[in-house]
Amino acid sequence: MDFERALDEFFDEMLISRWRRSIDRDEFDRAEIVDHEDRYEVRIAIPGAHADRIEVDVSGQRLTVRAPTGPNGIFESSYSFSIPINGEAASARLANETLVVTVPKQKPKRIKVNG
Repeated sequence: MDFERALDEFFDEMLISRWRRSIDRDEFDRAEIVDHEDRYEVRIAIPGAHADRIEVDVSGQRLTVRAPTGPNGIFESSYSFSIPINGEAASARLANETLVVTVPKQKPKRIKVNG
């Protein structure tokens, strides 16, 4: 019984309670995406954030950012791009409470047609 109760509490905390917490969206609605010829640059204002606690994931054509919003909340936002991106060459830095993620665009691959 103790194991089942502990397991239930764990899942309640990790899954259910996490989504019920309110997030001050005004802090994070200031995202800006700049479309350069060879790359995208995503800028997100994250007041009070620490670089070592921000997670940035690039998968396929999607960029996902997660950051703690204080003791009780987590900010998560995803951005999809119409042009394929190179996640291996992506970089991120935090300066003046603004996260700047640079994601290079993948160049289309041309192949020679033999005849």
